[in-house]
Amino acid sequence: LATLIHTNRRRPPASLGGSPSASLQPRSLTRLGHHPFVARAGRPSRRGLGAVRAESVESLRTDLLGVLEDTPGISRGQRLSMEESTKLEEIISRLSEMNPTTEPNSSPLLPGNYQLMCVFKPGANVSFTDLNSWRRYLTGTGPSPVQSLVTGNTRQVNGVYQMLDIDGMERFENIVQFSDSTFLNLTAGIVDKPNPSLIRFRFEEGNFIFTRNPIDNSPLASQLTIPYPVPFKLLSLFGDETIGSLDTVYLDEGLRIAQGNKGSFFIFKRVESLPTTAAEEKRYLDDRADIEAPEGGVPASKLPVVICPAQFGVPPDYYSLQEALIQRGHMGVYTAELSRPEWLKIVPATLTKDYWTGELKPNTTLQFYYDAITKAYQRARKMHPESKVNFVGHSIGGWILRCWLKDHLTEEEQQKYVASVTTLGTPHNPPPENSIWKAFDQTRGLLKFVNEEAPGAYIDGVRYTCVVGNATKGRVEGLSVSKPETIESAVAFVSYLPLCGNGEAEGDGIVPVETALMGDERCNKIVIDGAKHSAFLPSPGPSIKLPDDWLWYGSESCMDQWANSALL
Repeated sequence: LATLIHTNRRRPPASLGGSPSASLQPRSLTRLGHHPFVARAGRPSRRGLGAVRAESVESLRTDLLGVLEDTPGISRGQRLSMEESTKLEEIISRLSEMNPTTEPNSSPLLPGNYQLMCVFKPGANVSFTDLNSWRRYLTGTGPSPVQSLVTGNTRQVNGVYQMLDIDGMERFENIVQFSDSTFLNLTAGIVDKPNPSLIRFRFEEGNFIFTRNPIDNSPLASQLTIPYPVPFKLLSLFGDETIGSLDTVYLDEGLRIAQGNKGSFFIFKRVESLPTTAAEEKRYLDDRADIEAPEGGVPASKLPVVICPAQFGVPPDYYSLQEALIQRGHMGVYTAELSRPEWLKIVPATLTKDYWTGELKPNTTLQFYYDAITKAYQRARKMHPESKVNFVGHSIGGWILRCWLKDHLTEEEQQKYVASVTTLGTPHNPPPENSIWKAFDQTRGLLKFVNEEAPGAYIDGVRYTCVVGNATKGRVEGLSVSKPETIESAVAFVSYLPLCGNGEAEGDGIVPVETALMGDERCNKIVIDGAKHSAFLPSPGPSIKLPDDWLWYGSESCMDQWANSALL
């Protein structure tokens, strides 16, 4: 679980798997065995600390729970004596050897809700006030002492919980319950699974949640959410600063034991549900990148959909579009999970020769976007393995999608797994050859590469559709701040001019019609009267939502003109 205080950038928050670290320690159960697993003369004989009974999983589990239950004042690993810590280490070593679940990552037992019972580092007591604890943390050999403030004080923390979802969203939801009305939720996405028991994860976001006024404890009209003060997504730009790991060394129907990348052990028990408020808040915190058709709702007879966002678009910007597609009968809708800070990853490309010569390649410049599409596609395939997938790309997400398909799926795979490719307001075509804007090329070679490598509707059996609106004609005459429509026209003029060489063209306010319609005869082309480019404006925080009557591609009346014919 990430710590409440982020002490410095080089030492990211601790987690339910220990402090995230760029260096991943290899799993080594031999290290657990340096205390021989035998009864020792002179050891106290109180229940739970005597010699371990006959070697059976059930007896070992009983011994382990006996240590935890018989230790006065124990709180998730705190106040354990060295003797008790040694005892736990011995029991965990034997349980690991007798683990009934040999490949936890693929076991149906792993996903679910858990409560943290104990966390301890063999041979070390961790305390916020202990200088040795800080020394071990700063040298990378121990968990953060700040973690003890979260997991080690029963007077402040009622419970620490974890929700594992490895089949759908592939996420951890970490929850700290401070009181009946105060929670901390921390979300981590699974990065990879290097072996059958190890999971690497990256922290993505966190929020404090208050259901009552934190100052006077008075009821709130609606719950208060305060962002966690550590910019996980920004830190991810600097490498593996927010990555941690959990190695599941024991797993059964009710007990899970994992070792973090700093050596700490975490003992969890399975629970039926998360704390009520936190469980409800999880859906709010989750980007809702995926929506499945609910049981008893509209019959889900149509294929799943993967959405590729516009530049600086994030999953919440497409909630209404997702819901509308579900209502139209699609099995599930999956949005490529992008964050706005991730777009900073294109900055290094501006310092390369390819940028200045207009020869940029998507697979190097936009790898972060490729990764997001890959994960969304994999989630859709995992949930619906027998179904093809519809792809919908908004704005530049459309041509990035075209190139992703070329780079990640063979022609045979596209024919087998891809049902349709639909683009909404996507600038497919370059400026005219005789235009001075042809040499300018805003994409610095990216669009040229796409059109050369993945030209038009080039895969037989895949339905291609280009959709564009004609709501705004570009012009600069008569500009007046008192007349919003003139501002829209001026913005359109500035956007259309470098895209098609004609600032006075018609389009959706950002992309002109002639740029959005591919010339390939096999591609269906739909122009929607009055449709605008987007219903949101990106901002450093949540996007600015435009009025409900703002007509865009996701509006019901617009979807009536493209969704039924473009998607299968």
